[in-house]
Formats: sequence, C-alpha cells, structure tokens
Amino acid sequence: MTPAAVSLFEVQQRIKQTLEAALASSFWITAEINEIKSYPTGHCYLTLVEKDDDSESLKAKAAATIWERTFRLLKAYFESSTGQSLTAGLKIMVKASVQYHPLYGLNLNITDIEPAYTVGSMALQRRNTIARLEADGVFDMNRELPFPELPQRIAVISSEQAAGYQDFVQHLDGNDYGYRFVWTLFPSLMQGEKAAQHIIGALDRINARSGMFDAVVIIRGGGAVADLACFDDYALSAHVAQFPLPVLTGIGHNKDESVVDLVAHQALKTPTAVADFLIGCLLEEETALDEYRNVLEYILHTTVAYEINALNLLHQQLSLAAEQKFQQEDFSLQLLANDIESYNPYNIMARGYALASFRGRPLTNAAAVHAGDKIDVMLHKGAIRAVVCS
Repeated sequence: MTPAAVSLFEVQQRIKQTLEAALASSFWITAEINEIKSYPTGHCYLTLVEKDDDSESLKAKAAATIWERTFRLLKAYFESSTGQSLTAGLKIMVKASVQYHPLYGLNLNITDIEPAYTVGSMALQRRNTIARLEADGVFDMNRELPFPELPQRIAVISSEQAAGYQDFVQHLDGNDYGYRFVWTLFPSLMQGEKAAQHIIGALDRINARSGMFDAVVIIRGGGAVADLACFDDYALSAHVAQFPLPVLTGIGHNKDESVVDLVAHQALKTPTAVADFLIGCLLEEETALDEYRNVLEYILHTTVAYEINALNLLHQQLSLAAEQKFQQEDFSLQLLANDIESYNPYNIMARGYALASFRGRPLTNAAAVHAGDKIDVMLHKGAIRAVVCS
C-alpha cells in the first residue's frame, strides 16, 4: 500500500504557518552584516551572520530585507546618528519579523534599527584591538623607533587621485625653505572593506625596499566614520606597530584618533600637517646647524684673539729676556776684556818691565845664558840687543 504523502509545497506551507504563528510579532535581533546590496528599486538586501567569539566561525546566517520606503528612512537615520553608512562588517541591532516563503525560504523583514548599538560595538571592537596589541607587546614598537634627523626619502601610501595626497605633495614640494624631498607613492584603497588589506600590501612592498626610505606616510582626506573604520583594523594596526620604519599618519579630520594613529610613530590630523612636520624636521636641523656655526665662529674668534694676545705677551717677554741676556753677556764680555787687557804684556811693559828672549825663546832663567851670549830685549817701545857680561 502506498503511504500517504504531502507535497513539498504543502510542507513548506506548514513550516510557514508554524513559524509565523510562533513568531508573529517583531523582535530585536543583533547580528553582523556579512553582505549588503541596494538596488535601483530602492530595496536593500542583506545577509546577516553571527560568529563565534573565539574562532570567528559562523554560528548562524540569515537573509534579510529592508523595503524601499523603510530603507530610505532607516538609512538617513543611521547615517546621521553614527556618521557612517551601513556596510559589511558592521554589527547592528535591528527590529525584524520572520517571514517564510515556500520558494525562497526564511527571510527577516527589517523595520527599525538602533544606531547606538553599532556605535557601542565599534567602540568595544576598538578597545579590544588596543588591548590585543598591548597583550602582544607591539603597541609601542613603532613609536620607540629613532626618527631620522633628515627625513627626505618618503614612502607615501595614499590614493593617487585623493585631494589629500595632492595637498601633501604640493605643500612638501613648495616649501618656503627650498628643502628637497623625494617621495614614492604606493597607491592603495583608503576606505571600504578591502582598504585594510590594500594598505597592508603597500606596507609589505615598502618593507621589501626599506633601505630606500627614511619614513612612511599614510595619508587621506577627511571622511565619515565608516570611511575611516579600516584604520581600527587589528591586522593593519599590528603591521604599522611592527613596521621597521617610522610611520606618520594624516588620515582625516576626525576628532577621535584611530588605532593606527595610536600605534604610529607620529599622528597628524591632515596630510598638510604631515608635510609641515617633515619640513619642520629639516628646519630644526638647519637652525641647530646655524647655532653650532655661530658657536664655532665665536669659539674660533675668541681662541684666535686669546692666542694672539698670548703670542704678543710671549714676544714681549722674549724681547725683554733677550735684551737682559744681551746686557748681561755684554757686561761679562766687558769684564773679560778688562781682565784680558790687564794681562796684556805691553801694558805691563809700559810700567817699566821688559821681555827678554834668547835664540827666539823667552828667557826666564839667567842660568840659561853665559857671558858673551847675545839676547834680545823687548821694551814697551822698541827692542834692543844686548850682550851678557857675566
């Protein structure tokens, strides 16, 4: 006997009736947006998910719809309250009713949204990211790197078409001091779901050529909170924190610093402020060099003046010592001359003495001659020859 059976459609109808009877009223649901698409009709279609807190694996998944009229109101309300658009990755709290279609299955019909939950969730996620970086011991690594005294070779991560990048380049290139900078652009998406991975890719390309650069600059203009959400991403923040070159950020006018700002070596508010900072580094070094030059010139001038005075004093001392020495030697020579003069035989002979010689030799002993010997006698004036008588 053929067993009794029901059609698939009838089964689906029973499921529909059971679900809608059991869940007749709307209720608040918390979930994460996995996908979101809006169509020209104005309707919005989402895929909502819930993930395991530890493994990030999916625990639940459901399709959801916001019909055109409701979406127009909720979108404006959410954006004005949070400063960002509904986008994948956001955690939201929505009011929805359960609907079941025999052909398309279960669907959540969203009729309201609570922006405060998303803001709180983002703040919590940001705090968790900071706590994780601190626990990993990398939070302060980039800020502890020594900053180069003359940062002139700059790796820039930005969108080439961004006004912020153009402002940065013009300000850096047109600085009032004529300083020359060399920068290399590493283009990247700077907002959206894929922005964090794009920026990480740019950092990896810079790291492969790290010896060519003094510092890294990450810049973009201002934007909504959603546009800047990628800068709270853990993977990107960890890359910046552990990067081997100092990282400077100028990622918008938002009043709250992103996590990337917190881990970067230096966080500036705008791309132009980053350019001013780099110019200021060179100006500070030039000012220091001017001060060193002035100090060296003063020291040199003072030293030369001191040495000239010392040489003049030494010259005077040497001149005086030489004069005194000459006078002393002259006096000694005069005394010696007087002594020599006093022993001059001619002066002695002037007093009546005579010098006798025999056969060309001085005669000092009378026994050396005999009677009849001829001797020469030199007087003070003239000389005579005499004959010895006895």
